[in-house]
Amino acid sequence: MKVKTIRLREDRIIEIDRIAKEEGKQPSEVLREIIEKGLREYKIEKAIEKYQRGLISQGAAAEEAGLTLQEFHQELRRRGYTLRLDVGLIETELTDL
Repeated sequence: MKVKTIRLREDRIIEIDRIAKEEGKQPSEVLREIIEKGLREYKIEKAIEKYQRGLISQGAAAEEAGLTLQEFHQELRRRGYTLRLDVGLIETELTDL
């Protein structure tokens, strides 16, 4: 594991220390968990944004988000988005059946 130094506002450090104490963890462990959750959320948001703008397909968006296609669809619904339907893609998929 590599070490990365970051600067945080004092109130953030106090909050992280409070959470660590409350959960019986080290502050570094709490930080790692927060970063992991934040990165996951960031990837999902960016993938949805690209998908909604028509820049990438559902499959590509799911892959960028680190989700299965079904999980990606669930995230779209949970966040109030709808699936974009591409008639050409649907025709191609039906032809391939």
